[in-house]
Amino acid sequence: MRIATSQIYTSSLQQINKSLGNVMELKMMTSTQKKLNAPSDDPSGAALTMQLRAYSATLLTYEENCTVAEGYLGTADGGLQQTSEILMNVSELAEQAATETYTKEQMESMAIELRQDMESIFQMSNTKLGEVYLFSGNDIENSAYEKSVGVTIDDPIMTHADVVSVQGDASQTVFIQMTESGTIGGIDDLEYQYSTDGGDTWITGTLLAGDTEIIAGDSSITLSTGTVVTAEDGSGEGTNLYIRAAYEYTGSSEELALAIGEDSTLDVTSDGSSIFGGVDPATGEPYPEPNLFEALGDLMVYMETGNTEGVASCIETVNAAYEQMLQKTASVGARQKTAQNTATAISITKDRSISQISAVEDADATQLSVEMAQAEYVYQAVLSTTASVYQLNLLSYL
Repeated sequence: MRIATSQIYTSSLQQINKSLGNVMELKMMTSTQKKLNAPSDDPSGAALTMQLRAYSATLLTYEENCTVAEGYLGTADGGLQQTSEILMNVSELAEQAATETYTKEQMESMAIELRQDMESIFQMSNTKLGEVYLFSGNDIENSAYEKSVGVTIDDPIMTHADVVSVQGDASQTVFIQMTESGTIGGIDDLEYQYSTDGGDTWITGTLLAGDTEIIAGDSSITLSTGTVVTAEDGSGEGTNLYIRAAYEYTGSSEELALAIGEDSTLDVTSDGSSIFGGVDPATGEPYPEPNLFEALGDLMVYMETGNTEGVASCIETVNAAYEQMLQKTASVGARQKTAQNTATAISITKDRSISQISAVEDADATQLSVEMAQAEYVYQAVLSTTASVYQLNLLSYL
């Protein structure tokens, strides 16, 4: 079979290009230290690394969420623990004030300390990390609680549903006593008296027929038409109302949840109303018991007015609120632990994914060095052979 000179040249060029391509490919691998530099190098490997990278990115998001959760829950846990310590002091004060061994002046001093404790708990209820309020549910940009004015009702038949609105100065308790029985908004005038110094001095007032707003100096309370009130005769069985400090929950009932897994979320904030209680702005009424802020408000007015029986009636509710606080603290701590454990597990899985990517993409430096030496040797051999072939001409046969 006759082989033309052009075929020899073409074959030689093909061998040069092939060996040169091998050398260039190995040089690229040496430069990047990767054996997968383009999808065409290993299509199946490239597809696998794309999947692994997407999975690693998802894991990174989960890991970051766990880190955020640890920060939020750890800060909230610290705030609740401090609140629990304050409540221990409050409980001791209440036990002392209920013993009937303290004078009214001493109980008023206890009330001052209680007000300071209430202010501290109020600050704790608005705990935030950065710009995120931790007890506002998912309404993280707004504070959980705002100071307001509420009422303590000391009447066997009246409830908070009978109260339409309360106005006044929350810095002091206004004590209102009905001195005449009747119906609010009825056809008869009703007499009452009020005190702003814990019952030491009294000012009389008259609720005119048809009116529903009882005015006590700069404060007032509006009752529903038809509410029955009873004259206080000194036995403590009549209608006694106390306008005092209260705290209104302004957060959300829905907690902020972050994804920490494909089908797993974790609540990283808390619904403050389930921990601290207070007043529901939607209804204007207190949240169900145990309601910490309302229990403290009731306790405060009874201390300020020297009512030991009233103080004693608050102890059980305060203790129930304290127990609830401990439960919520444990819940927050458990969620924090979940975030920590999940972050550890995610970190291990992410490292394995990165190792798999490395196994597919990264080149073996030792093997690459050997292959590079072989490729360069082959390339030089091809060049030498081709040079010899290109020198062949008619004169070589003469």
